[in-house]
Amino acid sequence: MPDKKTIRQEQKAKLKALSPIAKAEQEEQLYQKLFQQPAWLQAQTIAVTASLPFEVETTPIMEAAWQAGKTVGLAKVVDRELTFVKISADSALTAGESFGILEPENGQELKKSAIDLVLVPGLAFSDAGLRVGFGGGYYDRFLADYEGESISLALAEQRRADWVPDNFDEVVGQVLTLADE
Repeated sequence: MPDKKTIRQEQKAKLKALSPIAKAEQEEQLYQKLFQQPAWLQAQTIAVTASLPFEVETTPIMEAAWQAGKTVGLAKVVDRELTFVKISADSALTAGESFGILEPENGQELKKSAIDLVLVPGLAFSDAGLRVGFGGGYYDRFLADYEGESISLALAEQRRADWVPDNFDEVVGQVLTLADE
């Protein structure tokens, strides 16, 4: 079985090679699936990470949340810990220290207990909810004592289960894919 470092390299290459049109078509289907989930419908506060160009785009998710009157928390790393800061459509964002992902420049930090649904990013996902992220462990540490709902959106190219999980890997509550369930 490949190690996680190898999987990360393979997945980044595979996602970067995906045609923009094919990616956009999958994303639209995943958004529609997400917006029908009870966890989404019931959530008042959602937490997301600003996506990198090869990941499932999160801007439409934030926009849908605002349109539905939901509070949006955007990921920010502070002292190697993942936090979420309440943002609006006009919040100032800056490239963060972790992986260059856009983060809020400032704003009110949301308490973990106030977040109803966290959308968990990653590079690879198994049907059982295991994931390979970017290797910082931020989401694993966050999810370890998080009691709300967690969902990941997985493009077809992100589905695989050929790695051995580490004992600190946290399982995502639900992985949405385009496969028949």
